[in-house]
Amino acid sequence: MSKLPPRSMTRNSNLLAWFVVVVAGVVVLAVVSGLDLSSRLDAGQNVLDVARPVFTEERVAGDRVGITMIGSVADMVDPIVDAEGGAADEVGPLVDLVAGATELPPADVLAALQENFPHTYHLLLALPLDQASAEVPGLLTFVSENSAVGDEGAVLDAIAANTPRLAQAITNLLVVTQNWRDVDGTDGVTRFDGVTAVNSVPEIRAFFEDDVVTAAETTASDFRSLDEPWPEVGLLAMILTVIGVVVVIFGLLMMVLTTTKAYSPRIHVLGWSVVTLVGIIVAGGVLVLGLFPRLDDGQRLIDDLRPAFVEERVAGMEAGVAIVSNIAAMADPIVDAQGGAADEVGPLVDLIAGATGLAPADVLAALEENFPHVFHLLLALPLDAVSAEVPGLLTFVADNSELEDANAVLDAIAANTPHLAQAMTNLIVVTDGFREIPGIAPLTRFDGSPVRSIPELTDYFKDDVVPAVRAVTQDYRTLDTTAPPVDLFPPLLLVVGLLVIVYGVAMLTLTRASTISGSTATRIKALPTGRDQS
Repeated sequence: MSKLPPRSMTRNSNLLAWFVVVVAGVVVLAVVSGLDLSSRLDAGQNVLDVARPVFTEERVAGDRVGITMIGSVADMVDPIVDAEGGAADEVGPLVDLVAGATELPPADVLAALQENFPHTYHLLLALPLDQASAEVPGLLTFVSENSAVGDEGAVLDAIAANTPRLAQAITNLLVVTQNWRDVDGTDGVTRFDGVTAVNSVPEIRAFFEDDVVTAAETTASDFRSLDEPWPEVGLLAMILTVIGVVVVIFGLLMMVLTTTKAYSPRIHVLGWSVVTLVGIIVAGGVLVLGLFPRLDDGQRLIDDLRPAFVEERVAGMEAGVAIVSNIAAMADPIVDAQGGAADEVGPLVDLIAGATGLAPADVLAALEENFPHVFHLLLALPLDAVSAEVPGLLTFVADNSELEDANAVLDAIAANTPHLAQAMTNLIVVTDGFREIPGIAPLTRFDGSPVRSIPELTDYFKDDVVPAVRAVTQDYRTLDTTAPPVDLFPPLLLVVGLLVIVYGVAMLTLTRASTISGSTATRIKALPTGRDQS
């Protein structure tokens, strides 16, 4: 007859088995602490909380509509902002084209333009815009030297006080023309390819349109997949900590019980059943909560957004939205009558006349002679009047030439003076959509206020979107650069859960075998011996 293992040996085996459980819990806590999961996943949760408004479906769609309109603004201004843009050099060829088509002398073409399409005429003669900027300091000096207003700063203050919308347009025109080809703050900025430099406004437009907004569109569904289900990402470290603490406490409790008579087979089975249940909860939770697809999406989000959070690019976004805001502030007063600058041209002339003692007609003559680009730009306002004249101008040329219709005239202009054609076609788009961008109706600021006009759109990017990117930049880097990748968490948790299940089931099986063996031995011991029978 086999002997039962001594009670001390059984107690030591149970003690060792529960010690392994304690060690497993300690390992879980060590992993959480050693990998600094709490701070890392807290950083990830902060990224989700702050950036959540950026990735709503309506705002992602609105970003595309908005950046397309900003692209039209850039395409309108780029040809006319300076000599490099090319439109100013095409004014003469445009007059020659119209003269050739209509068989009118160039001088008569200019006279017809001035008489029938005055805003277009003056805008053409105002080009390029950086020449108007270059004339502004001289104009201020002219008024200062011919009046008692004071120095140039005092003259500008007087203009700002009396004609604030024109002052806004002038001051922002200076910023825009100075920065158009080399925006302040973009040194070292590259596109997401890491090679293409981003310095000019058109390059900034391409950076936002093709890289930043595209990245938002590409990652929006992954962002929402990571963000929306329970539990929050920031809770994962706490959940692991709770599991580790519970396992350690439970293992220690059972270790203590194994040294007492209270540790019965029933307690033994119940304890290992609890361990098995914990493993089932962990492994099942990974699967039921969909952590595999969710954190796979999260890692893809982190990977795809990595180029956007390079420090130089975040700084480039800030510089980019700042100059776009200057462009909107320049255009807002002059784009239409609502902007107010056109109605201030007369008061500006009167202000200069009053300060210098010149008659208003003499002021205009002095402006035309000494500051011709400023003079013509003032008389071109508002710009939507130019847009309104364009169809009539095309029809005028078609009616007085052998060109078939207005579209044929526009095609001829595009072929012969492409930069002017680009400015003209985009001017119509911008003036038509400046106060109500087509298709942007669902877009709102983070506070829920509507975004409809170009100034509201630039404020949305400048005050909401890019500051949100800046606010989460450090947290994103913490989430991104700390090992392990977040998509490794689900398999790790699943493996932990399965190991716990296997260990718990193994201990339950051994307990059952031991119980059966013990019961058999007890029954054998209880049988009467032959000596007793005799």
